[in-house]
Amino acid sequence: MDLYKFDLTLRLFNRTLSELIYKPVSNKKNGLTNVQRNCLRFIYCHKNPSAKEVAEGLQISNAAVTKLIDRLEKKRLVVRKFSQNDRRQIILELTPEGLKIYEQERESLLQSLQEIINRLDPETLKNLKQGIQGFLEAALVKKEDIDRICLHCGWFHLPDCPGNLRYRSLTGEDKKEI
Repeated sequence: MDLYKFDLTLRLFNRTLSELIYKPVSNKKNGLTNVQRNCLRFIYCHKNPSAKEVAEGLQISNAAVTKLIDRLEKKRLVVRKFSQNDRRQIILELTPEGLKIYEQERESLLQSLQEIINRLDPETLKNLKQGIQGFLEAALVKKEDIDRICLHCGWFHLPDCPGNLRYRSLTGEDKKEI
């Protein structure tokens, strides 16, 4: 195998995903940054997360998450509320507009991905899935790597998520969310 060409192929694959699937979603006129979009996804996928949980999930500092939440509040996409269990704890929720924007972007992204998948013949698609899963198995050989790379999908986390399956194969248990 020509490792140099394989590296170029992986880079092209990554750039293709970025430019043809993820970037068009981010170019919508809602003015969201990628970090803001990731924050909306995290809040969507977790039931009433605290700012600290968002910071841990997005791997950013507490100061950065405070500024991030401030900006999303100004855009009326997120609200801070007091926890019913502990009035000292602030929890985060998407506003109806935040939920609408998140779901529209998710649907647009999935539609773009589906259009490309529809152009693949079934055997190529099967091989692509197997290749990506095999690559992840070869790359994710440490529990700590999976913890660091995990997308932190929360209650939306699927038991058959490739990250969770790999974690289970290494540890014998399902990945627990923060």
